[in-house]
Amino acid sequence: MGKDGRGLDHLMEQNETELDFLSAYGGVDDGKKGDGHALLSALQRFLRAGGLETDLNDSTLNFAWGSARVEDDGCRLVVSGEHLPLVDSDLMVAGFSDGHLNAERSEVSVLLTAWSMEQRRFVERLVEHHADA
Repeated sequence: MGKDGRGLDHLMEQNETELDFLSAYGGVDDGKKGDGHALLSALQRFLRAGGLETDLNDSTLNFAWGSARVEDDGCRLVVSGEHLPLVDSDLMVAGFSDGHLNAERSEVSVLLTAWSMEQRRFVERLVEHHADA
């Protein structure tokens, strides 16, 4: 290894306590419990950036077609609508836990444990679906 061989590993060791915080901004999912408050904040920023009005009350975020709330292990997202553009396998990706899609595909409930590209794309699909409805 050259002099830069320790680079990323060394940086991650030095800043290990900050990784949960960074997960709210994307890309860090080490299998630990999610920080529900950080995930809720990231979700709120993402929805607002998509043009949705949100209402935050304590640890619950409400928006036109769903809600999210802080739980011990992450952030529970619940969305309702006709013919949601989802299948069960969408809920089995890293960063999701305890996902349920009803048979009519009109309601989904999933615990977000990370905020990475998978979660952003999942929410983006729901935003697009409701904008087209």
